[in-house]
Amino acid sequence: MRRVIVVQARMTSKRLPGKVLADVAGRPMLAQQLRRLAGCRLADELVVATTDNATDDPVVAIARAAGARWFRGSERDVLERYVGAARDAKADVVVRITADCPLIDPDVSDRVIDALVGPARWDYASNVAPRTYPRGLDTEALFVDTRDR
Repeated sequence: MRRVIVVQARMTSKRLPGKVLADVAGRPMLAQQLRRLAGCRLADELVVATTDNATDDPVVAIARAAGARWFRGSERDVLERYVGAARDAKADVVVRITADCPLIDPDVSDRVIDALVGPARWDYASNVAPRTYPRGLDTEALFVDTRDR
């Protein structure tokens, strides 16, 4: 079973454009987050899903520097980017993380993954519905074939 973390990141945020490049302790926010997510023991790969706009070239550069895969798709269709990233990485499980959580805890994300794939075998697991951890530690996980189950 291939478990892939997909981080949604783009430069054209409506509220704070360019926030994924904001400096956090001397590094871009996205770089800090990818560094932390690399500590997830239950994930097989890390993918950054971004748009095919030239404005997101710096997002790809950060993913490349972090040793993460990247997928580029439509700016308007976030779901298409997630599905494309999952297919490209041949994921069985998609772990959804947004790119504005530079303090993400890899152990918390591992707990969500374990809840999904553990003995109970749920279709979906998260720490956001209901919220069980502070904002910024949000993790959701689901099987790619959930609709077919």
